[in-house]
Amino acid sequence: MSTTRRKRARVDTSRSSADPETVPEPVPAAPQATRDEVYYFEDGDLVLRAGTTLFRVHKFLMSRDSSMFKDIFVIPAGSESAASAADGSKDDTPLAVSDSVESFRALLWVLYALPPELQAYLSSDKNAVDLDRLLLVAEITNKYHFTSIEEWSLQVIRAVVPKLKFTLSTSTLLVRALTLAERFSDSALIDIVLTAWETLIRTVTMKLKRDLFSITRDVRLEGCDGLSPTHITKLLFGRWSLEAEVTRLASSPPILPRTGCAHPASHDDDCVAQWRKVWGDVVNSKAVAALESTDLLGRLKAVQAHLAALNTRKPSHIGACYRANGEVAVSTLIARKKRMLHEYFQLPGNFDASGFGSASE
Repeated sequence: MSTTRRKRARVDTSRSSADPETVPEPVPAAPQATRDEVYYFEDGDLVLRAGTTLFRVHKFLMSRDSSMFKDIFVIPAGSESAASAADGSKDDTPLAVSDSVESFRALLWVLYALPPELQAYLSSDKNAVDLDRLLLVAEITNKYHFTSIEEWSLQVIRAVVPKLKFTLSTSTLLVRALTLAERFSDSALIDIVLTAWETLIRTVTMKLKRDLFSITRDVRLEGCDGLSPTHITKLLFGRWSLEAEVTRLASSPPILPRTGCAHPASHDDDCVAQWRKVWGDVVNSKAVAALESTDLLGRLKAVQAHLAALNTRKPSHIGACYRANGEVAVSTLIARKKRMLHEYFQLPGNFDASGFGSASE
């Protein structure tokens, strides 16, 4: 009599051996993408995804100005990549970009804006211009090589920054504008932003003791309505820092280079000693001392002009060294202070803001 073999029951490995009734938790699904309320056009021929937002736009606009998108759209027909890649033809297969939704909206805004809307940004009234949006436009058009639009945005930023008024975000915008200008090596914009910083500083008038952590003050803020205590503290700290730096430089000249000195053996004893004396005389002269106590760059430029005037006199070998190399030292110092001007407004981590008290109007 033959015995029929029974099939072994299949083991469900998806269940826990300790608890056969336990069901594994489902893997979280990817965030559902939603269509942008403004830049999703039914007649668009390209779907892009930034974060969880879908944009349906027109290829001809994204390809203008010989941008990077013009090359992205070219995928050889019939290739494996063409069959498997996200081609941007529909919502299920969008082309993904790494930008934030806010940045990508800024790009689409400038691409779809009508000429009168863009022209308004170059009008005489710059107070209502959205500088935050312009900075986003400059950054993202630079990334994707929209060259002419990038230049337009920088042109408007150069015109807008001098018109800035105090808001809660003024200092943040200026730091962003300065960072952008340095990344683009835009010397004109760098100078404009630094001038705006100086204007920002001069709106604050005060008397401060030199001891940072035991500050008492009699402060009157002008034009700073609506600023938070943190922003007011940063402005006061920035002004104090600049005044302290001006005081320090009065007795601490920049290092005098040895390059080109006719008597290098006596450079440290003779040339440097003479340089320190001349520096002290110039920094404490009436012309320099008459400038605003926080005008660090203005004072350094005045010193630079004074040293240039000294070059018209016949120098001794010592004078020849400090006159030639002194101008180089001051020029280098001015360039360095320009780059780091915004750092004077950064509060140290252990700073006790309570020492400033409350602003009085």
